[in-house]
Amino acid sequence: MRFTILPSPIDDVVLIPYEEGAFPKFSQLFEIPSPSSRLRFLALDPDDAATALVLENSSARAITALSYRWVMTDASGKERTHAVTSDSYMVDVYRPVVAPGARQLITRSGSVDEVMMDHLLAGGGGIVAGSASRRSDREAVELTFALDFILFEDGEIAGPDPNHYGTTLQCRKRGAEFIAKQIRLAEAESRDVTPVLSALVDIPHLGSLHHEQGDRLVQWTRYYARDYLSHVRDHPTPGINWPQAMLRHLENRPDIPRFYRRGQ
Repeated sequence: MRFTILPSPIDDVVLIPYEEGAFPKFSQLFEIPSPSSRLRFLALDPDDAATALVLENSSARAITALSYRWVMTDASGKERTHAVTSDSYMVDVYRPVVAPGARQLITRSGSVDEVMMDHLLAGGGGIVAGSASRRSDREAVELTFALDFILFEDGEIAGPDPNHYGTTLQCRKRGAEFIAKQIRLAEAESRDVTPVLSALVDIPHLGSLHHEQGDRLVQWTRYYARDYLSHVRDHPTPGINWPQAMLRHLENRPDIPRFYRRGQ
C-alpha cells in the first residue's frame, strides 16, 4: 500500500511516520498485552503499525481541537474518506487534546496520547475510546492522511478546515447556551418548557451535524433541545434530577477562544 502523509499546516505541529525504533514507547501498543498490563485498554491493531504516524505538538501551547481525515483509494480508483475530530470543549471538565510538547500516535483504528499512556503506567485510570478499521479499508491500495484543522488554547487556528469544524465548535456552545436560556425563562415564569423545545426540534433545516451542509447553529440548537427532552421527558432515571443535570451541562460548556490565524 502506498501511504502518504500530507504536510502539516503549521510548523508547531510535526507529523512523523511511525517507526518502532524511533518510538519505543508507542511500540508497546501494537503488542498483544498481558491481562495485567495497564496498557491493555489502549492496545491497537498490529496491522495498523505500517500506516501509523506520530503527531508532535512542539509548541508551548496545548492543542484543544483537531480534525483530520484518512482517504482510502481502492484498486478501481474509488475513494472513501473517514474524518476524525476531537476537542476540549464538549465536556464540563477541560482537558487538552495534545498537551504542550506531547505526542499522539494516530492510526486508522484509533489514537493514543502519550500523556494518557504515562498516566496509566503511573497507576491512574481513564476512559479510552477507539474505532475499528472496516474490512473495506483493508482493501485500499493507497492511503492518505491529511491534518485539516488545529486549534491552540490561545485561539490560533491552522489548516484549510474543509469541513468547517471551527464553525461547528463556535456554534455548539451558542446552541447550548440558547437552550439553557429557554429553560431558565420557563423556570422563572413557572411554565413547561417542553412546547418551546419541541418547536425548536422541528425547525426546518438542511443537512445534519454529520455532514458539511446546513446552518451549524440551527443544527446544534435542535440537537440540544432534543437531547434535553430525551433525558428529561422520554428517558427519566429514578434518583437522578435530569432537568438540573442537563441544565448544568448546557451552561458549563468551556469557553471557546477567539480564533485568529498567524499573520492576520
